[in-house]
Amino acid sequence: MEIAKKNIAFLVEAIMEWSQYHGRADLPWRHGINSPLPTPYEVWVSEIMLQQTQVTRVIPFYQRFLERFPNVKSLADTTWEEFLPYYAGLGYYRRGRNMLKTAQIIEQQYQGKFLQDRDQLLALPGIGQYTANAILSFGFGQPHLAFDTNQQRVLGRFLQGDKKATLQVEGITAHIPADTEFRQLNGAIMDFANGVCLNRQPHCEHCPLQAKCVYAQTQGQQEATTSTKAERFPHASAVAMVFLHENHQHYYSSTLDHYQPFILPQGNTSRHQIQAYFQREYRLDLAVRPPFAKGFRDAQPTLLINAQILLGQPDFSIFDRAAGKAARQQALEKLNQS
Repeated sequence: MEIAKKNIAFLVEAIMEWSQYHGRADLPWRHGINSPLPTPYEVWVSEIMLQQTQVTRVIPFYQRFLERFPNVKSLADTTWEEFLPYYAGLGYYRRGRNMLKTAQIIEQQYQGKFLQDRDQLLALPGIGQYTANAILSFGFGQPHLAFDTNQQRVLGRFLQGDKKATLQVEGITAHIPADTEFRQLNGAIMDFANGVCLNRQPHCEHCPLQAKCVYAQTQGQQEATTSTKAERFPHASAVAMVFLHENHQHYYSSTLDHYQPFILPQGNTSRHQIQAYFQREYRLDLAVRPPFAKGFRDAQPTLLINAQILLGQPDFSIFDRAAGKAARQQALEKLNQS
């Protein structure tokens, strides 16, 4: 364990020094709108928006959002219709609905103040382990690693030579020097993962960790790699089978007496084409997810796609979660049998 402690101390010092010259200090959530440090609210907004979304895409949304909703109260007092124009385009709309719910809980139950207790944070809609640790670290300066895929990659390669290695995060945290500023460390590791320890082709030749990094020492041989074959699915001649739902609890049907997903005319398979089709035909604004399956249905290339209504009044028959789940499973089985 003493060797591990020395190695962790080496990693922290090297990455913090690298960050002084190469860190992304210009990211808007690295500082507060009206103060040198971001507030817990600002941290929370940025972390929710950054989930599965690229940094460059989030920046303008984040800045415009905070101009309209600068604090918890302003967000808690709004409606979905008022909220949506400042969020639409980021996708994963359940995140947005959870933001409204969480803001209302914090405003009504905690006088608009973000919680400093991890268990209480985890009880809020849309806040998981990573987001809770990020709020505690970036927002309150508490000693927590904001452990995400970036930290997994850097620490996994450094300690075990594999970006997907099983790691004991609490054990690693315990070995980080006591005087470490975790706000800076978490940001530094994220920047390092973005600039040096890249997912596919890390720049080991420029890495300040290479002297003690297992990945560099083994030339990456311990990291599993997979090869993918070129996709030959005929998208041009495919049709979209759209499962229109509300949080996967209610499913809207294209027929009256039994549940049936919407099968769109050929040429309406991309996200924008599907959105345009439902706007044109039904005056509905949709959030459309990438296909969750694709294959051939009665020799017809078919994409299975989930979508949900954001704005508009649907005039469809509504079926429950069980009906939607059964229809999805049936569609998957038919694709697999083709």
